[in-house]
Amino acid sequence: MNKSVTAAQSRSELPSQQKIMKIAALLFASKGFHAVSMKELCEELDISRGAFYHYFRSKDDVLYEICTRYMSEVITQAHMTLNTEPDPVRCLYKLGQELLTVIANSRSELTVCFREIQSLGPEQKKKVLALHRDYESIWKKTVERGAATGQLLPYSYSRLKSILGMYYYSYIWIDTDRSRGLPEAIRIMNEITLKGLRA
Repeated sequence: MNKSVTAAQSRSELPSQQKIMKIAALLFASKGFHAVSMKELCEELDISRGAFYHYFRSKDDVLYEICTRYMSEVITQAHMTLNTEPDPVRCLYKLGQELLTVIANSRSELTVCFREIQSLGPEQKKKVLALHRDYESIWKKTVERGAATGQLLPYSYSRLKSILGMYYYSYIWIDTDRSRGLPEAIRIMNEITLKGLRA
């Protein structure tokens, strides 16, 4: 049963924004965004709608926050790698390793990021797609660096989209329960990437 939120309740008794996002991501990933009602989301959180609105204006805003927060974190990490790893081949390996690690460690959230983008409103979708382009531009810069040194093939839009799609859709099958699941996925997918991009 949902708890009523009164003025006497302290802020600490309310769920954190992060907890709402975590539970929402689990529900959206398992059932689909449109199949999850506000009633079901609040019941899973064991809070009233009033408590939910303390953090988010709507279910749509939760989806948008999940998509933007995790993509922003991936972009920040990728920029650091691009700026600190001068060798294009090693940079590509690290980018692939970082992306797969984030997907494996936050599988529900990244499932939502990649699968539910069509559920966003027009303006929110536009902003999230811009984040995806920002992230892809880091891979593009890395490939262009490698092409300039003769290590990698010239940049190709279709080739890079194909490679990134391989990483993105690993949320469907990656097995993090196996002790070798993630390391094996990183090794094999990075091998495929480097073989496909080497000059």
